Amino acid sequence: MKVEILGCSGGMGAGQYTTCYRVNDHILLDAGTGLGKLTHDEQLKIKHIFITHSHMDHICFLPLLIDNLFEHLEEPLQVYALPEVLETLRVHIFNWEIWPDFSTLPNDKTPVVKFNAITPHKPLTIEDLTFTAFPVEHIVPTCGYHLVDQQGKSLAFTGDTTFGPEVLKELNRLGKLDVLMTECAFPNRLDELAKLAKHLTPSLLDKFIHTLDKSPKQIWLSHLKPSQTEEIKAELAQLNLDTQVRLLESGELLAV
Repeated sequence: MKVEILGCSGGMGAGQYTTCYRVNDHILLDAGTGLGKLTHDEQLKIKHIFITHSHMDHICFLPLLIDNLFEHLEEPLQVYALPEVLETLRVHIFNWEIWPDFSTLPNDKTPVVKFNAITPHKPLTIEDLTFTAFPVEHIVPTCGYHLVDQQGKSLAFTGDTTFGPEVLKELNRLGKLDVLMTECAFPNRLDELAKLAKHLTPSLLDKFIHTLDKSPKQIWLSHLKPSQTEEIKAELAQLNLDTQVRLLESGELLAV
């Protein structure tokens, strides 16, 4: 499986794009501003979008993508998320005040987008990849996704989360991972804020990884706040983790 890092920043600024990953050619994980890096032809290849939660930095370009592709789609764009997330999108985004409800356009029988409610722990196979949602710990309903290809390579994407017993249990049940793709939003000095906002710091990440039953082969980190990136990087460099840690950068194309 190949993963293109379209956006991985925890904020905005020159060269900074928020969370969006393209898996192979036709699937997206989240739809932040990184989605805007795709050309129109590349956008047309997208068939499936998995949303972790409803925060703006993870969904802001979803409405624009649907609008861009409206008259070109021959079959509905498939969007997957927890029922609570879909309800938030329906009430607050696709409500005809912020944006049209494209799930009813051009009509109810042939909409350009279909919103699919997912159930945690229930696998879904798409294009030789199996996706299984699992709960994580954030301040709004949020899930991560466990991806497994036909060769058995596995990646777990937590989306936004903090360190806690529930997400630890969920990751332990996945077994040995080739890649754990998670976040590290704040430096250690903002540990209390991170716990309140339910994000990770280098210190919390350290506890997280050392508490896992099995360390992943690689850890891919994202969502660093732009104004604190160098501080977070310095603290991450001090960690003693028995696995390879990679700080993601927009534009990378990685293989699992």
